[in-house]
Amino acid sequence: MSMPAETEDIDRAIAIFRAGIAAATEEGLAPRGWSVENWQELFRYTDFRRIRAADALIRRGDPDCTLYFVLQGNLEVVVHSGDGISMGSLTRVGPGSVLGEQSFFDGKPRSATVWAVVDSEVAAMTPEQYAAFTAANPGLARELLFALGRILAIRLRRTTAKVMG
Repeated sequence: MSMPAETEDIDRAIAIFRAGIAAATEEGLAPRGWSVENWQELFRYTDFRRIRAADALIRRGDPDCTLYFVLQGNLEVVVHSGDGISMGSLTRVGPGSVLGEQSFFDGKPRSATVWAVVDSEVAAMTPEQYAAFTAANPGLARELLFALGRILAIRLRRTTAKVMG
């Protein structure tokens, strides 16, 4: 008996994302002790998006606050210099990581551009979807916030080290 496409998509996303966490550097999103069922619940509140190689997922200055869970592929974060013209690669992220967390938390426009190095797939969670997730799963939502906060702290420390270095 086959499962509905939605459930199959969620189960596939979970398997890929968790494998990415295991292979990721310290930036893998890893709420403590989450079961497959916890991940299923989270991904029920997301939409899956495919990004073709060379297409932008996030554009600097956009007002969007969507949080992205990287499922497949490789995405590059590009920052703009003070002149607003020059760009430089900040980092690349792959499966098991998240993108867009800064605007997700502060509601301000995007600070960087993110484009797909290769064909990629993400699970997108808007603030409205997060609110629905929180209403249905307050404990899981709290654990997700702490895991996202850990990633923000790691990224801030890395940036501080570059500036000081």
